[in-house]
Amino acid sequence: MGANYPSALKRLWTWANDALADGRTKSFELSKEAFGATKKQVIFLSDIHAVCSGGEIAGSIICIYIHFLNEYVKKQKMTNMINFIDPGMIGVIGCDNAGQRNHWTLTVANPEAGIVYYMDPLKRRIANGEWVEVVDNAIKMYKEDQNKVSKKKIGVPVQTGNKDCGMFVMRYMKEIVEDKELEFVVKWMRRTNRVYTDDDVNEIRTDFAKYFIKRHAN
Repeated sequence: MGANYPSALKRLWTWANDALADGRTKSFELSKEAFGATKKQVIFLSDIHAVCSGGEIAGSIICIYIHFLNEYVKKQKMTNMINFIDPGMIGVIGCDNAGQRNHWTLTVANPEAGIVYYMDPLKRRIANGEWVEVVDNAIKMYKEDQNKVSKKKIGVPVQTGNKDCGMFVMRYMKEIVEDKELEFVVKWMRRTNRVYTDDDVNEIRTDFAKYFIKRHAN
């Protein structure tokens, strides 16, 4: 950790190395307000190390970050515009596909318009059974007619490392939530050459660290 390493991440790293040593864990519950249901989640030392120094991001980390974003949504009085779903309910873990639990993408559903948007940090092809199953599960949760839903891929900044997908997905969510007009489709549909810098990614890490220390590091 150099002199320019974010101080919040240093504090998180120090806390985790002490509190989560020797196989100890930190448990928390998903907020019913944010996810519509409660469920216990667990954080491991390796999860915090992945946030602080790079690594594969666990679903529990993304869920905590969603809690952080949900507080922003409430503050901005946007709860009638944005809702979240536990990724474990509709993703590959929810589909019992253990062989495909190594990559994060973001799916944004607009039930009223009948459109689902797909954001993949690797820009993989949209026509794959994995994502279709995720989307269909999400639509079922909203009790929408699957045959009336249009599925569209959006050009977004592409991950640069082989373990950045989780951070990039959280960055996508942050930008969507912070846009009060929800114009992310216009912003990204044109597939610009925009990239995320280290500062863009570190902002997500810092957001997480500050929120986690405030809410869970006790």
